[in-house]
Amino acid sequence: MSSDEEIEQISLSLALYAERIGDMVPFVYDRFFELDKNAKTLMEYSDEHMRGRMFASVLELFMSDEHLDAGGYLDWELDNHLRAYGATPAMYETFFESVVTTLAEGLADDWSERWSQAWRGRLARIMEHVRGYESRLPELNA
Repeated sequence: MSSDEEIEQISLSLALYAERIGDMVPFVYDRFFELDKNAKTLMEYSDEHMRGRMFASVLELFMSDEHLDAGGYLDWELDNHLRAYGATPAMYETFFESVVTTLAEGLADDWSERWSQAWRGRLARIMEHVRGYESRLPELNA
């Protein structure tokens, strides 16, 4: 599936979820914190507005390739969170998985294999970038 097709399918799944269920942000964070207690501790002072802004930024990663370029938004985000706040690549992966699982469970029988493929493709591409950044951290910290 091409990147444009992935983005289109992701957009369709998000639109249907919003139409049928509404705001998924609280459900995503509940799942995320349930799966990663360290993330919950790290984010204990964040409020619903900050979480909403963070979620919007995450969706931007899934909806555009431009953020994946070297020196792009994702690099800035990783630099900020991995180096300054103590976030881990595993936290990113768990958060992204929380988004996909929340969508799939919320949409239940309407969740499609095509949507699953689109989300998994984007998630793999983003996590490849995250892991690549992590492997460069020692040289970035030097």
